[in-house]
Amino acid sequence: MSLTIRSLSSAKRAARPGALVFGVFVLLFGQSVAGAEEQPTYEGLRTLAEQDPSCIPNDHLDFVLVDCIKSQFTLWYFTKPNHPAHPGVIKRQAVQSDDGGWTMKLDGFSFASDSGQPAFKEWLEQIAALDRQMREDMAKKPMVK
Repeated sequence: MSLTIRSLSSAKRAARPGALVFGVFVLLFGQSVAGAEEQPTYEGLRTLAEQDPSCIPNDHLDFVLVDCIKSQFTLWYFTKPNHPAHPGVIKRQAVQSDDGGWTMKLDGFSFASDSGQPAFKEWLEQIAALDRQMREDMAKKPMVK
């Protein structure tokens, strides 16, 4: 599993008060998700995730899961206002390496105030734990040929 964290510089944080952005700069279809500002937004990521007609949004109590597994091997998680980590986004993607192996890559984007960052980090860790558990379960099962 790959988990990358990136935060805005203090100058950029001043322009976007209290916002920390976790994750790598995401590229999809050869276009930056950040748009003209060079920084992603909650709304911009949501639009990007939902522009593919094969992606299916699934409504949950405190988040929306946009399932793009069929076309992009990707799951997008978007918090709702009642989620402690709101506004936050997690992109969970299966990535195949040159040798044919697969890894899970997590990119997290938190647009919450500084006081909301612990809740976002906890949520990101919960998603990362799902991937670790899946990897452990797969390692216990014999390979079927």
